[in-house]
Amino acid sequence: MSAFPAPTVPARAAVDAGPVTSRRRSGARRAGALAYPLMYFGVVAGVVPMLALLVITAPILFGVLFGAGETEFVAGFSRTFATVLLVLSTPFAVWVWGYVGVGIVAFVAGTALSLHLLRTHGVDRPRTVTVGGFFATLPIQLLFGIVSVIIVLGVVGASFGQDTMTTMRAVGQGIMIATAVNLLISAGLGALLFPVVLRAVKPRR
Repeated sequence: MSAFPAPTVPARAAVDAGPVTSRRRSGARRAGALAYPLMYFGVVAGVVPMLALLVITAPILFGVLFGAGETEFVAGFSRTFATVLLVLSTPFAVWVWGYVGVGIVAFVAGTALSLHLLRTHGVDRPRTVTVGGFFATLPIQLLFGIVSVIIVLGVVGASFGQDTMTTMRAVGQGIMIATAVNLLISAGLGALLFPVVLRAVKPRR
C-alpha cells in the first residue's frame, strides 16, 4: 500500500472528456446553421449537375466511340451528344456553368467551415460529425426542396402566355425565391440536427 492517496479525476475534467458539452453543442449549432447551407447549396447547384452531366454524356460518348458496328445506334447517340454539346455551348450556358462553379466552391467552403467550427469548439471527431450531420439533414431538406420547385412552377405559370423576357424574368425570380427559402430552412435544420449527430458520435478513446 502506498502512503499517498490515489489521484482522482476532477469532476470538470470528467465532463470535458465526453462528446457533449455546451461549448461543443454551440460549435455543432454554428456548423449546422452556417456551414450546412453552403454544403446544401453546393450539392444542388454544383455536385448534382456535374454528376448528371457525367451520367448523360458518358454512355453517349461510349456509344459514339465503340458502337461503330451499328450505324443507327451511332447516329442516334451522335445526334444526342451533339445536342448536349450545343446546349452547353450556347451563351445561356455561361450562366449555367457559372452557377455550377459557384455551387462546387460553396460545397468545398461549407465543408471546410464546418470542420473549422467543430475543431475550434473542441469536437473530437469533426469529420464524422460533418458527414453525419450532412446526411442526416439532407433527406429532410429535399422534402422542402419539393416545395421550392412548386414555388418556381407557380411563378412561371403565372407568367405563362406572356413574352419571352417576362417569362425568363419570372423564372429568375422563382429561382431566387426558392433559393432564399431553402437556405433559411437549411440553416434551421442544420442548427437543429448537427447537435443531435454530435450526441450520437462516440469520442475517440
